[in-house]
Amino acid sequence: MHSELNDAELDPVSQESARQEMDEYLESLQEREKGLKAMEDAQQFLEDQLEDANTEIDRLRRELDKAVVEAEESEYLRQEADNARKQLENTLYSIQEGVEDAKVTDLRDERMHRRQGVVGIDAVTRGPFIRGMLAGIIAGAAVALLALEIVALGNGKGELISLLLDSASG
Repeated sequence: MHSELNDAELDPVSQESARQEMDEYLESLQEREKGLKAMEDAQQFLEDQLEDANTEIDRLRRELDKAVVEAEESEYLRQEADNARKQLENTLYSIQEGVEDAKVTDLRDERMHRRQGVVGIDAVTRGPFIRGMLAGIIAGAAVALLALEIVALGNGKGELISLLLDSASG
């Protein structure tokens, strides 16, 4: 039966067959183009996501660098404060030792200083008592002289000293 078909009849069949194959290839090509387009879209989406991720990584790195710098500054300030605290403690300790040494020295000076001889009540009061008595006598005489001068002026007899000198000479 195949042999009975001539070239004129084979030509439309082969054309139809070629057209069907061509349609299949075109459909296949269109499907592949759609697949490629979908892949390109997916690739672009992934590239965008990768770019966003890289941007986020860069931002996080900058924040990390900033945090590291702040941590280093904080550590430096903490060390400076710690050093200042230690210096202050040492200074206060030195001052406290100096005060305690001064107290001990003062106590030694007062308690350990021996006067010559025995200290009694007479030795403590004799000097001040005699000085006080002499000062009292002199002050009393001055007050008495002043009172007599005021009385003499009040009586109208003039000055007391000139009266005393006149009465003594005469």
